Amino acid sequence: MKKTATIFFIICLLAIFNEKSHSQQSYSLNRLQTEISQLIHNIKFSIVTVSSKSTHSYTIDKNDGLISLLWNDIEEKKGEISIVGSGIIYNEEGYIITKSSTLANFEEIKVTLSDRREFEAEYIGTDEFTGLAIIKINADNLKPAVFGNSDKLPLYSIVLIIGNSMGISPAASFGLINSITEQKLFIVSAPITPGVSGAGMFNLEGKLVGIISAQLTPTDDMLNQDFLCSLPQNGIVLAGNQVKQITDEIIRMRHEQKGWLGIDVDLDSLAKGKIVISRVVSGSPANRSGLKKGDWLLKFNDSFFTSLEQFASLIENTKPGTIVSIDFIRDNRPLKVFPQIAPKRPSNFNPNKPRISSASLKKLNSRSTDSQPMLISRQYFQQINLQIKKLENEVELLKRKLKQAQQ
Repeated sequence: MKKTATIFFIICLLAIFNEKSHSQQSYSLNRLQTEISQLIHNIKFSIVTVSSKSTHSYTIDKNDGLISLLWNDIEEKKGEISIVGSGIIYNEEGYIITKSSTLANFEEIKVTLSDRREFEAEYIGTDEFTGLAIIKINADNLKPAVFGNSDKLPLYSIVLIIGNSMGISPAASFGLINSITEQKLFIVSAPITPGVSGAGMFNLEGKLVGIISAQLTPTDDMLNQDFLCSLPQNGIVLAGNQVKQITDEIIRMRHEQKGWLGIDVDLDSLAKGKIVISRVVSGSPANRSGLKKGDWLLKFNDSFFTSLEQFASLIENTKPGTIVSIDFIRDNRPLKVFPQIAPKRPSNFNPNKPRISSASLKKLNSRSTDSQPMLISRQYFQQINLQIKKLENEVELLKRKLKQAQQ
């Protein structure tokens, strides 16, 4: 009897312990779920949807089948292209970080905030090395993203990616940093869907540590549909520290109004007390005015200058858009040009709207999201085969009619 009572007591203790352990696990999971939800909630107000629209012309042949090979009946049409991507609010002034691919050939840029407010956006500029683009909206009550130190992000860190995914914004997913390149790019395993380009990568403290730049895609010899669908998705991420530096530079270029002529000077000529052009930048004010390599510069706005430092200062302190006069010697002849001073920009800064190739236009004609790899399905192959068979039947019919006519 005592043995039976002892066993019963032990069973009761185990049951109580298991119940308590299960209760603690449930509490931990619920707490983790709450913390994740709160983390995403805090971040989502810094995420925006960026959409751009443009129009393009294309032609169609009204004839079908073999007739289209013999007679052309071309009709010109216009189509609208809509591209949707993600963006990050940079500061309370309304500057937003996104990707230039989202703005390709734009005629209109629209920004939708997390609270569903919509604003027309102004294009500021693009960094051509990284494809980062900066736009600006006039809005109140903006919540900028908080930057973390991406240099301290270790390999295999868990990160949170939040942006626009297939038109759903904000959409969140977790990933792992699998590699860090020499160029300080992160390779992250996470779902990279159309619209995620320009999305933010955040650490578990909710701080921005990178911007989604592109998706790693298989090579052309991996066109097996089932194989591609089973591949893990990997994205290329620009480090947050680099993003912040580039963004600050582009914004600074917008406000700084230093002048630029667009020439390099022969250093050997300086030793002789001369300022001789060694290179003229293509498309620069100097190039458009007619200045050439070998020209000996003498005067700026009819005043002599005595040093390269003085000449450079005169150019930089001239307001962009101002037309100036420059006297110079070419082939022992005194000449004069009137260049219009342009804003000084770093070599990688592009104030013009991003462009897209004609080949990419065809792909985007029927699509409304960022360009993603196009997979050839079996249905598409079947449609092509049906068209080929249809043409073959028409050719055979035409041959029989020609043979009957000859008889």
